[in-house]
Amino acid sequence: MAAFDLRYLPIFAFGLIGGVAAYALGLPMPFMLGGIVGAAGFVLWYEREDKRLPKLSRWVRLVFMSIIGAMIGSRFTPELLPLLPQFWVSGLALVPFILLAHGGSYAIMRGLGRYDKRDAYFAALPGGIIDSAALAEEAGADLRVVTSQHFIRIILVVVSVPLLFLFVEGEAVGSLGGESLATSDYKLTDVALLVAIAMVGLMIGQRTKLPVSHMLGPLLLALVLSVSGVVEIKIPGWLGHSAQYMVGTALGAQFSGISRRQLARGLRMGLLSGVYMLGLAASFAYVLVQLVPANFGALFISFAAGGLAEMSLIALSLNFNPIVVALHHLVRILLTVYVGRYLSIHVFKLMPKR
Repeated sequence: MAAFDLRYLPIFAFGLIGGVAAYALGLPMPFMLGGIVGAAGFVLWYEREDKRLPKLSRWVRLVFMSIIGAMIGSRFTPELLPLLPQFWVSGLALVPFILLAHGGSYAIMRGLGRYDKRDAYFAALPGGIIDSAALAEEAGADLRVVTSQHFIRIILVVVSVPLLFLFVEGEAVGSLGGESLATSDYKLTDVALLVAIAMVGLMIGQRTKLPVSHMLGPLLLALVLSVSGVVEIKIPGWLGHSAQYMVGTALGAQFSGISRRQLARGLRMGLLSGVYMLGLAASFAYVLVQLVPANFGALFISFAAGGLAEMSLIALSLNFNPIVVALHHLVRILLTVYVGRYLSIHVFKLMPKR
């Protein structure tokens, strides 16, 4: 069976090497991004016109995306509820932010990058690698293009935001590459409960036909259970690293057939898109600082389109409320998925008919 082809082994081996190297260097999302680089590097080195690797089953990504979704949802606590009324204005502001961020990045990738309409649309989404890749796969877009663009943007945002604060305010942010929202004080029952929520959420998401059901189903189920106080899950660091490694390596394997020219173009477009989104985030923070009980720095981090966990960690390092920051990023991710999918179906006609 192709699913057990031995040629998969070096892909995962190089993905692990990349993840460990990124972790040692203190990079953000080390096993996700290192896994992408390691696996993609092997694929690009190995493949020739007459030598191609077999396609990796999409279920590798789906299962571990479900676990990551459950992990994100479980990080929200009952402390979230009293904060909601204070930030309804900035929450609503995420809608025009998403539309402007997506529209501007789409124009950059279509006008300057000359990307295909479908690829440019999903590569420009101001969401995360996982949810954007899932939407792109559902629509039949090129995962190599979409993954590389989001990879570059998130790296740019997560690395540049701490440097910007250091330059502007003189506040240094420590290396967050090896940190996580996980804890060492956990039991095996916590792991079992998290996996159970992931699998049940996956089934609920598919039955209710949620967009990106394998991600949103577990995320929303875990969020409801955690915010209501029904469960309190302590997540081991190794589980988060393992899930990110599997998803990152599986995404890196999708780089089969991409050329160096395509990679160079992806780097240019990713940098332009990332700088545009950071400028847009600063503009929104400048306006909203008069309307919500948060300073410019906290709002800027809340709108900067990086990873949820990484931006929350940066908020902790700068003594901003990580719950407020995480809340904005969760809403951004959910709105991006729903708005992005709605527009792709009803406006751009990009999604395949069921």
